[in-house]
Amino acid sequence: MSNENQATLPDPAEAYNNLFEGVHANVFFGKLANHGFQPQSEKEAADLLQLAGRLRHVDDTEKAASADHSRFENPLGALDGVLEGTSLGNVKAAQAYNEESQAIKAAAAQLAAEPLFYNSVLSLKAHEAAVLEQQHGGN
Repeated sequence: MSNENQATLPDPAEAYNNLFEGVHANVFFGKLANHGFQPQSEKEAADLLQLAGRLRHVDDTEKAASADHSRFENPLGALDGVLEGTSLGNVKAAQAYNEESQAIKAAAAQLAAEPLFYNSVLSLKAHEAAVLEQQHGGN
């Protein structure tokens, strides 16, 4: 990468904020809006983001705790779900999954075309590569 290109990239902290505010927060608040929840102020928005972060930590903790119960619990539950579903239900679920997958790919392509997000990803990846090189002594 030339020095000219590096000069146009945001620093890693700014790049992270660009992606968090422009992508993560929009997706998060979009999902909330789909369920009828919209923050009424900046404070509510910040509180919702903190709540989501704390709930994610609780969910991760519960997953780790439940991992001690049985290695086969999740596959068994998935198999039960398949066996209980009708073939029409499975087809609809597959269609919904494909539609969601296509929507995610379309959104990713749209975001990648946005220079702010594209450069932010490049900045974070360049920073990650520099950290890895430093950790491994340049080898």
